[in-house]
Order: sequence, then C-alpha cells, then structure tokens
Amino acid sequence: MSTQTSFTDQLLARNQAVWQAMQQHPFVTDIEQGKLDASVFNQYLVFEGDFVATAIQIFSYAVIKAPSMTHQRRLIGVLDALANEQIAYFERVMQKRGVSAEAYLRSTPDVYRFSQGMLRVAETGSYAEILTLMFGAEWMYYQWCKRVSQAEIRDADVKDWVVMHAERTFIEQASWLKAELDTLAATLNHLQRAQLSALYAQVLQWEIDFHSAAYFN
Repeated sequence: MSTQTSFTDQLLARNQAVWQAMQQHPFVTDIEQGKLDASVFNQYLVFEGDFVATAIQIFSYAVIKAPSMTHQRRLIGVLDALANEQIAYFERVMQKRGVSAEAYLRSTPDVYRFSQGMLRVAETGSYAEILTLMFGAEWMYYQWCKRVSQAEIRDADVKDWVVMHAERTFIEQASWLKAELDTLAATLNHLQRAQLSALYAQVLQWEIDFHSAAYFN
C-alpha cells in the first residue's frame, strides 16, 4: 500500500533547485569551510537581527489568527525564544564585535523584500500563509545548520548562531511548523494549496537574496 506524500514534502520536492541553491549558498559553504569573512558576518548580524525583530511581529499575527488556545500557547513560546534568546544573542554579539547597526544597516531591495514581504503577508494573509512563511524559513535554516554544525567553526559567534539552529528546541519548533502546515493543508482546496506552494517558492528565493546581500558591503 502506497503512503501519501505530505504537503510539506511535496513543497520540498517541487522546489529542489532553489532549496539546494540555499543549502550550497556561499554564506553556508563559507561557514562550513571556515572561509566566512568577518565583515560579511557583521553585515549579516545587522540584517538578521533586524529580521528577527520583524519575525516577532510575524509570529504575533500568527497568535492572533491561530485557531485555538493550544496553538496560541505554542506560538507564544516561539515569541519568547525570539525575544529572549535570539534578540539577546544579537545584542550581546554585536556589542562584543563592535558592530553598529547604523554603520551597517542600509537600504537594500533584497533585505527589504524578504522582511517586509513576509510581514505584509502576515498582516493581510491567513494563518496558513503565515505557517508557510515560517516553515519555509525555519526548515531551511534547521537543515543547513544541522549539517554545518558538524564542521569546525573557529569564530565562536558564528558557531553559536549555527548551533542555536541545530539544537533540540529549534528543531522541535521547525518540526511543529511542518506538521501544523501539513494538518492545515489537508483542509484546504486545490487552489488554496497552489497559492501556498507559490508563496513557499517565493520565500526560498527571498532567503537566497537576503543572504547574498550580506556580501555587498
């Protein structure tokens, strides 16, 4: 008897080219091979720190639009981790490295498209669309960080960031998003699932462009 492929596994299968492009992105492979320039990581810290602050807004919309208190409690846990673990990481590491947000933060279409594009979807879209956004971002991060965390990473700040996304708490969060999206997709019609599929593909491309922007100092 054949087993039906889950919705999220279908998304991954349909978008293997762009998925692999991010898994082998220079930002990822430079960390893995010990070649990431400090200036690139410093620029990334500012971009990603700004996005994590935006992610708090995105998940706040998810809390509002979630179908039950059980879902809301889970999402509030995500918000707690973002506000008290990830934001704290950026504050600590940027101070340690002497990185000024004003010196590094600049207007770049790729960064703006990623953060504001996702925020706009969260503001106007459905709970399913928010899950698709964050599954796209977090499952990709979990996958490459799980691999790269096995490499020798000399920069302690880079290593801490990678390991944070390969630890049990983050894996459970990404896995919950995957399972939740699968459950919800089963209640949607073909057109709605197609719209989520297109959104997922867009998020993966936004991820690639976002990480590329860190190289243009």
